[in-house]
Amino acid sequence: MDFDWLLADDNVQKAETFADQLLTWLATSGVRILVILLLAAGLRIAAGWLIRRFFRTMVDSGSVLSSMTSAVVKRDTQQVEAARARREQRAKTLSTVAVNIAAAAIGIMAGIMIIAEFGVNVGPIIASLGVVGVAAGIGAQTIIKDFIAGLVMLFEDVIAVGDVIDIEYATGTVVDINLRTTQVRSLDGVLWTVRNGEIIRVGNMSRGFSNAVVQLDISNRARHADVTAALEKAVAAIWSDETFRELLLEEPVVSGILSVDGARVQRRIVAKVMPGQQWTVEQELRQRVRTEFEEAGIEFAMPPFMQHTTT
Repeated sequence: MDFDWLLADDNVQKAETFADQLLTWLATSGVRILVILLLAAGLRIAAGWLIRRFFRTMVDSGSVLSSMTSAVVKRDTQQVEAARARREQRAKTLSTVAVNIAAAAIGIMAGIMIIAEFGVNVGPIIASLGVVGVAAGIGAQTIIKDFIAGLVMLFEDVIAVGDVIDIEYATGTVVDINLRTTQVRSLDGVLWTVRNGEIIRVGNMSRGFSNAVVQLDISNRARHADVTAALEKAVAAIWSDETFRELLLEEPVVSGILSVDGARVQRRIVAKVMPGQQWTVEQELRQRVRTEFEEAGIEFAMPPFMQHTTT
């Protein structure tokens, strides 16, 4: 094979020129690109550390959540722990979002600077990014709406993972929150995924306290004094039970006669309890009331259709 062409003076000169240009570029632009990459990596690490440190400080400095009221101060230890866990979850979510945004911004700036080192005019690129951004914004208004709604919910601490909420579309426990969607596990086990932009109202049953409400329809043949005594006995029993005392914020209250309708008299028991514990307390109250009624010989009112059948 003939390699004489490689030894030609013009080819050797071209090769030497290319090598010189490459070495010059590596010594100038190449070094600058390396510096840009190192600075971008350093900024990414520093930004992540500062952002996480900022939110960590917010968690450590917060005493209690604004939703904690004086009505529940008797359970201050439990409430403070719950509030801290909530702040930690919120800080984790917000810091993740902030770190991702910072990383994207640093990456875009570093990319533009590196492209410029290759001799490309970045002016049109920057201008086109603005045009593309406007076009994307017009075509993705729903997504942007979801993102803004997600940010608002996160910053205002409307809901958190573990909260029991009612968002019209579903009622259940919050499983996950991100900028675009919220996932709720309903009581029957269905996992609902709802876009944040579609959430118009939120009923949060895990803030501050909940109310356990037990509605009772009692036969009007029972003496009022006997019914009151049985209800107060049931309330006193659950209030003195250490297991349920931890769930109760105040002693349950027995109402007077709410209404009299034909053969039934309506009474009610209301108990202020720890957030999300109303169903457990309601079940226990019903069981204790039933036991006391059986011992006192008090009957519950029959449903209306059974009353008509009996008569």
